[in-house]
Amino acid sequence: MANLFQNIKNYVFPTPPVDGKPNALTEYGAEWRGATHVEKNLRAYITPVQLQRIRHDVQMWRDAVKEAEQAWYPHRVRMQRMYNDTILNGHVYSCLKRRKDLTLLRDWEFKDSKDAINEDVTKMFNKKWFANLLEYALEAKFFGYSLITLGDFENDNFPDLSIIRRFNISPDRLNVTSYVYSLSGAQFLEEPYVDWHVWVDTPTDVGIAKVGYGLLYYVAIYEIICRNVLGFNTDAAELYGMPIRKGKTQKTNEDERAAFESALANMGSAGYILTDLMDEVELVETKGNGQGFKIYESLEQRCEKKISKIILGHADALDSIPGKLGNSGEKSPAQVALDDTAAVDAAFLEDVVNDVLLPKLRKIGMSIPDDVKFCFSNNHELVEQRKNEDANNKLTADIALAMKNAGLEMDAKYFEERTGIPTLKIEAPAVPKQNEPQKFSAKIKNKLDEFYR
Repeated sequence: MANLFQNIKNYVFPTPPVDGKPNALTEYGAEWRGATHVEKNLRAYITPVQLQRIRHDVQMWRDAVKEAEQAWYPHRVRMQRMYNDTILNGHVYSCLKRRKDLTLLRDWEFKDSKDAINEDVTKMFNKKWFANLLEYALEAKFFGYSLITLGDFENDNFPDLSIIRRFNISPDRLNVTSYVYSLSGAQFLEEPYVDWHVWVDTPTDVGIAKVGYGLLYYVAIYEIICRNVLGFNTDAAELYGMPIRKGKTQKTNEDERAAFESALANMGSAGYILTDLMDEVELVETKGNGQGFKIYESLEQRCEKKISKIILGHADALDSIPGKLGNSGEKSPAQVALDDTAAVDAAFLEDVVNDVLLPKLRKIGMSIPDDVKFCFSNNHELVEQRKNEDANNKLTADIALAMKNAGLEMDAKYFEERTGIPTLKIEAPAVPKQNEPQKFSAKIKNKLDEFYR
């Protein structure tokens, strides 16, 4: 039996305790699963088996969606394994972080039905666990779904809040499996798990699966190309960027030839070689390939622009240069795309917190009034709105000034309706009549009399 399984790696075979005492395997499982109950943390339901990372190509990208769209037994194992490698790309990681920061760095508060801020509830949620929950929920847009376990509830806090491994989750069967590719598992939307887990899904794009594939499915194809291009570029740099060391020798002694070969192989870092009169050493460089690197650079940049478009809404959203054509205005297309993306993500998180999280927290005993709602502050939007209003009002004022210079006058009522700014008419100063003699005070008259005497 031992020989039968000797080639199997990273797999756990359930073994019962011996004589009532746990063995090393069951002790490790208990430690890995933690002290929380399974109904509060479905991480304890998953057997600690490592999911092997493999090298992905375009065909495997296509196979991942085929597995997710199987008619009878769909799975997301290949897809989520591919995503784990996709997010390792530096450009993808930067785009994802930028998109999360657009929303997670905004101010938020809890307001009642009268739109007044509830300071007590806002303070209650101003903790690390809630910040982590918002980030996990937002990541559902990238991976297609997130299942967040709340864990134990201690002093209005969730110290064990975490995320369930996505490749052990079936969004079609709505369960968490102990092993990948299992069909049965814990139904997390049913008792006793539903009150302690927050299910965040995304709408499907094609109507085949219940849940969307996430943005990373559209990103993965370009990331695979980028990864391959980087490998090809590395090979080209090694083959064409470094000159070949060429040596000729008439040595016949094997030790001498071996020393000569070793010197050629280790010429870097101020290496040297001692030759005889008949030995030759030459560095041979390639010719005619000075522009070859542009092939790899161009393809990589095009793929990165596609990735930026998918995640951030604009090709230059991450690498835009102020003053460059298309980004010279205060509201460049790239900035508009980022603002729109942040607004969509904020509305997404507000729905998750208000419709999914708060009912669960009220049920388990947190003191949250029924009329309290979570919302992101719109300070940024108000500032932008004020800037736009001021810019439009200035245009109207410039028109009024131009009319005045032309001898006309803008109607005050029209100006107030157009700008919302109340107006007051300036009274013109009284101009003395030319024929009327100028009157002076008695003090000035006395001084004039003394001057003319």
